[in-house]
Amino acid sequence: MLNYLWIDCEVCSRIAPLCNKSLDFLDLLCNHCSMESPTDLDEIDLHILRVLQARADIPNNALADEVGLTPGPCLRRVQRLKEDGIIRKYTINVDHKLLGYRLSAFVEITLEHHTSEVAGKFIKAVAKKPQVLSCHMVTGDCDFVLRVLVHDLDEYRKLVWEELHRIDGVDKIRSIVILDTLKDQLNPGF
Repeated sequence: MLNYLWIDCEVCSRIAPLCNKSLDFLDLLCNHCSMESPTDLDEIDLHILRVLQARADIPNNALADEVGLTPGPCLRRVQRLKEDGIIRKYTINVDHKLLGYRLSAFVEITLEHHTSEVAGKFIKAVAKKPQVLSCHMVTGDCDFVLRVLVHDLDEYRKLVWEELHRIDGVDKIRSIVILDTLKDQLNPGF
């Protein structure tokens, strides 16, 4: 088993894996983004981020009032946070169960070979699967951990046996079904 270090480029969201035993992975690096340290954020920037995390649809005037700024400077700060790649996108948080999605699981994937070609094909194949909410290259006993969301056990079985096992280079799959989610936070508290 190879050990990996990975970088999730905050600007373009591409995964840039590095393998400590093979330089083949270097061609997956994000070449156009500079991975500099994040912009210095002050308390007002952090307050803006806290408010937007809770209510991404808040109008700029209300946001400005809440953080103690006038609308112009508040809008400029939000635009700078976007330009610096700190705010990547605005999303909504939906109740999956009300939409009929009843089964969520973590899926550990081990690849047969650790080459950039095999890893690249796997990443591209998984990116096309709407049931895969996230894909993480990890260290340890497996190579990737997926978080998947499906309607039921039949759909999950089909995903694992008819789709994931058929991706070239997949050697082993291990599932961990989520019984209950007690905390699900996208970003750290600021």
